[in-house]
Amino acid sequence: MNVSILLYKKTHLLQSLFLIVAIGLIALPHYAQNTEAEKPLSLEEILTSLRASKTGLPTTNRILVQKVETRGVNFTFGSEIEKDLTLGGANADLIAKIKFKVVEIYFEDALKCGKEDYDCQISIYNKAVKLVPDDSVAYYNRAIVYDEKGDYEQAVKDYTKAITLDPKYFSAYYNRGITYRKKSDYDRSIADYNQALKLQPTDASAFYGRALSYRLKGNLESALKDSIRAIELNPKDADNYYGRGNVYYDKKEYDRAIKDFSKAIEINPNDNSYYVNRGLAFNDKGDYDLAIKDYDKAIEINPQEADSYFNRGLAFDNKKDYEKAIKDYSRSIELNPKDAFGYYNRGLIYQNKKDYEEAILDYTNAVKIDSKYANAYYNRGSIYLEIEDYVQAIKDFDKVIELEPQNSAAHNERGLAYFRSNQFQPALKDFTKAINLDPKDAIAYGNRALVYDELGETQKAEIDRKKSEALSKKP
Repeated sequence: MNVSILLYKKTHLLQSLFLIVAIGLIALPHYAQNTEAEKPLSLEEILTSLRASKTGLPTTNRILVQKVETRGVNFTFGSEIEKDLTLGGANADLIAKIKFKVVEIYFEDALKCGKEDYDCQISIYNKAVKLVPDDSVAYYNRAIVYDEKGDYEQAVKDYTKAITLDPKYFSAYYNRGITYRKKSDYDRSIADYNQALKLQPTDASAFYGRALSYRLKGNLESALKDSIRAIELNPKDADNYYGRGNVYYDKKEYDRAIKDFSKAIEINPNDNSYYVNRGLAFNDKGDYDLAIKDYDKAIEINPQEADSYFNRGLAFDNKKDYEKAIKDYSRSIELNPKDAFGYYNRGLIYQNKKDYEEAILDYTNAVKIDSKYANAYYNRGSIYLEIEDYVQAIKDFDKVIELEPQNSAAHNERGLAYFRSNQFQPALKDFTKAINLDPKDAIAYGNRALVYDELGETQKAEIDRKKSEALSKKP
């Protein structure tokens, strides 16, 4: 019985880290705050000043523009209010200034919404955009909310509008780069960081962000170059070492990765992600006890982080301490029941223990979560083949082949299910396909020989047997 034994592990990327920093800009980044002890102006105060003008309306309007800028206003804005102001003598500059101050009120109201009440926040920013359609900050802030909501298409549209209104808007390029990365559009993400770095050539966070996009694209050399530059610009930022450590990890330079993760921990010992990823580096080096020690620390810092239990389970798995591995995978699933990997890895242990019922349940949960999880279908199919449920086995291998048409092992396993259920022609077709995909597969030749025997084609069977024996003897 062939089993797909790939164990899954999880690194922490911190993809949203700098978006969170950028969200700080949501609190009126482009506007002066009211530092005066005076109360915001009311609509009546403004209209009274216009009516009582002693120096002429042009001068009074200029004075009111300054007062509105300094003190703000305490009313919202609509067509009736604009009509009253216009009839009262307000000019275009004063009305525009009042609108911008009302937008500030909207921004403050949006911050009062629940942190994850995205619809509330968006509805308020909609008012801001409607009132001042050329306000880049309103689009920028709304884009952040759309991003947090997971509506990346709309986030990109709003960041783009903000950039159109303000082509030098560093933060808009920067955040749009993050959103593109979340969409796996790494080329556009990198292009946005390029533009951000043209505007601020010494911004370490932009180098960090571009490095992450290069890394996810698979361009590790460019990622390493940017990570080094981020450290040069800000050597006291733990995340910069963490970012470079992840690049070294991907390059399988585990000692260098561990050194960088350790430096990040030295600077900031309270971030569980640093311990998680150092643990992965130890794990891949085969230092399972050190890996487990790091995961223990990560869990101590954040006991609700599912990935820490998952990866500790992986280390126990590698140590062949399967009971502890099952316990950790189970805890990971409790914390994140929508994670197919937890079910898959636990299912693999159950399968190897021949606890097929539990394994089938875990693989079934995995494919319910991820309907394209080929390895889970394959392993469940292998169990059905083992317990002689050939109909179900064939269905699972059908799905694997649908997802991965070039998977020679799946063709071989399905062929075996056909063969054992006396469906010799489909079996022959599958074994032949497996051989075409992998001409060095000794098992496929051996299996096809069995089919030829059943079909009475003894000469072909003997040729395949000899080929299988020859391939089996090769180192």
